[in-house]
Amino acid sequence: MRKVLAVFAGLGVLFAVFAGLALAVVVGLLAAGTLAVARLSGRLQPAMAKASTTAGQHHRTQEYRVWNDGRGTIIDM
Repeated sequence: MRKVLAVFAGLGVLFAVFAGLALAVVVGLLAAGTLAVARLSGRLQPAMAKASTTAGQHHRTQEYRVWNDGRGTIIDM
């Protein structure tokens, strides 16, 4: 009885694995097809980069002072 139950459990797990793989393939193909159609129809085009005349906060120049006092290099931020 346990062997029969083990066989059916194994077949169930095998079926679940193949069903999961089939679902992953179908979802992947649908996603790739959707992206291809969107790119070819012009709905999914990259946005153009805009040049900015003013530098943002992360482009600010900061002055660092670096010197060696004989015992090690000091970096003052």
